[in-house]
Amino acid sequence: MSSRAQKLLTFIRHAPSEPSGFLYGRYDADIGAIAPDTISFLRAQIIEDSLIICSPATRCLKTCDAVLSKANPRQTHDALWEQSFGTWDGTAFSQLPDIGILTGEALADFTPPDGESFSDLCRRVHPIIENICLNDSAQNITFFVHAGVIRAALSLAFSSHISALSCEIDPLSVTEFRYLGEQGFSVISVNRTTIK
Repeated sequence: MSSRAQKLLTFIRHAPSEPSGFLYGRYDADIGAIAPDTISFLRAQIIEDSLIICSPATRCLKTCDAVLSKANPRQTHDALWEQSFGTWDGTAFSQLPDIGILTGEALADFTPPDGESFSDLCRRVHPIIENICLNDSAQNITFFVHAGVIRAALSLAFSSHISALSCEIDPLSVTEFRYLGEQGFSVISVNRTTIK
């Protein structure tokens, strides 16, 4: 496969949600200010001609605005929303029920009341990533999305929901993949941040 057919996919998780201490899935939380050194770090990860793609969530759009500018063109896709936690969305972490210790498979398939499982999220996210890789001419693609969406992308690369769930994805972190066509995806880096 020629290098021209390869694509670099850069995933940036949004800034910390505010107020903190709550479970935000489909709940449309805001963000606070992003430190200038973090903005500089994130800008340096984005290749100049990148196609920019965002979740429609306020926290992702505002992170994109802070790093690039509101004038920078971007696409939004509903399929890139965070996992829905149903009736638990917007609940304080301290008030969430204890679901106990689950195996990796059980955790991937666990569905909160009126929500979706991580496996459901993967089924929603995988087609949009694959479609962009197959049909968009851009070789460099940057996503401003959620931790769950980035783990769903990792599950595509690993061919394993369970392995993806074991990855930490911090706010304002960078995870990179290379799309290799029929060979699938290779993972370049996971969860890089300005914090050493």
